[in-house]
Amino acid sequence: MKEYMKIFEAELDKIVGPVIEDDWDEFDISAKDDEPEGFKQDSMYNQLGKVLDSQSNPNPVDTVTTDDGKQMKVSGDQARMIRMLMTTDKVKPMVRDKFIKDMQTSSKLADFLDMDYHELPSLFVKRYLG
Repeated sequence: MKEYMKIFEAELDKIVGPVIEDDWDEFDISAKDDEPEGFKQDSMYNQLGKVLDSQSNPNPVDTVTTDDGKQMKVSGDQARMIRMLMTTDKVKPMVRDKFIKDMQTSSKLADFLDMDYHELPSLFVKRYLG
């Protein structure tokens, strides 16, 4: 898993590096919340964690429920990648928070679940940093 994280961060740096500014002085990231509040369902981060935690079970969890009540199928690889995008420190906290909020809705989450997990960082950059 550590090797996978190094590869992921290197790939994300290649994609995100030219797009973002390195001006972090205006943010107090020491006091940031891990995720925005006010979700109707359990946070998508937690739901995706349950998908990952259950992968070795005979009947793994393979769905998440959005705030608008839709159940959506998700693979373990998609869950892992979306969670990495939710926690990356390579983007500004405002961008990360918007992404986290968007993943609670079926319309935004569907876009990320309708493609191969390898393409998710590129979609993230296009949607949130482009």
